[in-house]
Amino acid sequence: MVNHVIGIVLIVLGAPLVGIAGNVIGERVHEGVGRAISVGGVLAVLGVAVWFVVRSF
Repeated sequence: MVNHVIGIVLIVLGAPLVGIAGNVIGERVHEGVGRAISVGGVLAVLGVAVWFVVRSF
């Protein structure tokens, strides 16, 4: 049950925060770096979140 909640929280809060952080880095450092962090980070967070949700069953 706890794993399910952690997965949902990561999907709802974690992924958008990583995307926003990537956009901020893209504006301040370099657009390509920010985009890579944004896309890669969101995919990583979603992967971990799905792992938590699937593991809860």
